[in-house]
Amino acid sequence: MRSHRASGEKRRRVGQGGFTLIELGLVLLILGVMLAIAIPRLGNRAYAQLSSETRKMALAFRYLRHAAILNGRSYRLMYDIDSRMYWAEVGEVDAPELDEEDEEEGFDEEQFFADAEPQERFRRDTDGPLGIRKLPEPIGFSDINLPLVAGKLFEGIAYTTFYPDGYVDVSVVHLDNGQDVFTLYVLNPITGQVFVEPGYLSWDG
Repeated sequence: MRSHRASGEKRRRVGQGGFTLIELGLVLLILGVMLAIAIPRLGNRAYAQLSSETRKMALAFRYLRHAAILNGRSYRLMYDIDSRMYWAEVGEVDAPELDEEDEEEGFDEEQFFADAEPQERFRRDTDGPLGIRKLPEPIGFSDINLPLVAGKLFEGIAYTTFYPDGYVDVSVVHLDNGQDVFTLYVLNPITGQVFVEPGYLSWDG
């Protein structure tokens, strides 16, 4: 009787001693598999979000080109590189103003207005669907290349202009999330066709 009681107590002590090396190894193996599955999914989600934001900007390009042609006005897509924001502006033509010295006797007012260049000023397009778009973190502008207008910019304010005749400024916009980069570009100013590609694509003219 005593030997049976002793062996039973021994078995209980072994069972209460904790995990064996095999059990610990199995737990670590399961955790490793779960992490291996979860990390690529998180990466794919960030990549998909970057792709989605770049394609939304491409839709803004298409909308502004059509709006410029339809309304007979120039539009701009404004980029605030530092604040990771973009929005649309629409152009309005102001008639030239007369100065007091112009209003002298014998001044040909009709000829003045015929010769004067109308001044175009831009205001935010509050009637359009874009509003002010802020890129969600961690997405931002890597740089913006406007080769025929301002060159490559890494900070400050820049803009792409869309003209009533369908002409669009040559533009190369790079968006990144700290890991991946997407490129949005318009290389043919006459067609204004916009493309989106993964990776950092440059244009040197």
